[in-house]
Amino acid sequence: MSLSLWLLTGIGAASGWHFLAGASPAEAHGGLGPGQSVWTAWNSDPLPALGVFLAAYLYFTGLSRWNNPSHPVNNWQRVSFVLGLLAIFVALQSPVDALSDHLFSVHQAQHALLRMVGPLLVLLGAPMTPMLRGLPPGMLRSVVRLVVGSPKVRRGYQWLTNPVVTTTLYLGALYLFQVPGPHNLALRNDAFHQVMHLVMFSTGMLFWWVVIDPKPHRSRLHYGLRILYLGLGVIPNTLLGAAITFNTNQLYAGYAEVERITSISLLLDQQLGGLVLWVAGDMMNMIAAGIVMIMWYQREMEKERKEAASA
Repeated sequence: MSLSLWLLTGIGAASGWHFLAGASPAEAHGGLGPGQSVWTAWNSDPLPALGVFLAAYLYFTGLSRWNNPSHPVNNWQRVSFVLGLLAIFVALQSPVDALSDHLFSVHQAQHALLRMVGPLLVLLGAPMTPMLRGLPPGMLRSVVRLVVGSPKVRRGYQWLTNPVVTTTLYLGALYLFQVPGPHNLALRNDAFHQVMHLVMFSTGMLFWWVVIDPKPHRSRLHYGLRILYLGLGVIPNTLLGAAITFNTNQLYAGYAEVERITSISLLLDQQLGGLVLWVAGDMMNMIAAGIVMIMWYQREMEKERKEAASA
C-alpha cells in the first residue's frame, strides 16, 4: 500500500472511529454531560470529521492524477498535510472541544490548533494543486476556471492576501474573541461559537498563506520581510497574553456557569490560558520564522544551481 493510501486510510479511521466505537457523544459546544467521562466526550457533529476526510480525499486523489508534476509534493509535505488535518480534527471533534467549555486554558489550546498549528501544517503540504486536481473534472472546468478567470475575483484575492489585511484580520480576530463579551457569548451560544471557530481558522489560513506561499502561489513578501512580518506579530500576541496572565479579575463569567471538572480555580485557569496564548503564539511565530529562513536558503541554492547550469 502506498504512503498516500495509508495516510488517507488513517484519516478516515480517525474521522469515523468515535462514531463506530459507540462513544458517548458530547453535544456540540455543550461541554461534558453529567457523569460523562472525558475520554468519551467526542463532538457529535459529524461536519468537522467529514470536512477533514473530504480534504484528505481531494488531496490524495489529486496527487494520484498528477502524472508529471511541475513542483512535486514529497513525502514530508504529505505527512505535514495530514498532521495539519489531524490538528484540526483534534481541535473540533475530540474531547478537547468538550473540555474547552469548562476550561479557558484548554480553549486557548484549541484555538492555537485552529489558528496556527493546523493551517501552518496544511499549507506546508502544498495543497493547492493536488486539491484542485482532486475535484471532479467537470467542476474544475465549469466552476473553478470560471471563478479564477474573473477579474473581480482576482482583485478581491489581491486585496485579501495583502499582508496588511491578513495581519489585521488575523490579530483582529484574536483580540475580538478574547474580549469578555464575545468570548462569553461563544460559550453560551452554539451558533456564535461555530462562527468564532470558522473565523479563527479562516484568518489563520490567510495569515500563513502569505508566509508559506505553497506552490504554485508566490507571496508578494520577500523572505526577509516575512521574517519581519512574523517578528512584529509576536508583539501584539505577547501583550494580549500578558494582559490576561497577570489580570487578577475574573474576565470570563461563562466558565463559572458550567460544572467545574477540576480543582483548578477559575482565576488560575484564566492565567494558564493566558500563558498558553502567549507562549504558543510566540513559539509558532519563531518556528515559522525558522521555516522561512530554510525556504529562503533553499530558494537561493536553487537560483545558484540554475545560474551555474546556464553559464
